[in-house]
Amino acid sequence: MDGLALVFLLAVVVEKVVEILKGVVYSIPFFPDKFRPLTLEVLSLAFGLLLAFQSNIDAFQLINVKLLNPMVGVGITGLVIGKGANFAHDFFHSIGKDQKTQNL
Repeated sequence: MDGLALVFLLAVVVEKVVEILKGVVYSIPFFPDKFRPLTLEVLSLAFGLLLAFQSNIDAFQLINVKLLNPMVGVGITGLVIGKGANFAHDFFHSIGKDQKTQNL
């Protein structure tokens, strides 16, 4: 499977898992309302990081950007995955634009 497609697939998986957990988080009666969105955001980022490290996917390596420590790339990829499919699309779209202008 193409690496970028895997990033998008994992981002969609995270979005759906968080959507399911949203009902659970909002149904806890003693949990303060102001912490619910933050809890979902933290869960989303945690799932994104977990999936990135488990699949060992580095988006920077996929777009031919060399980092001194490849685990940094995996971590950043996990954060991108954790923010969801729309964010992943915007991230790679902006990176692609930057690379095209540098190649001109």
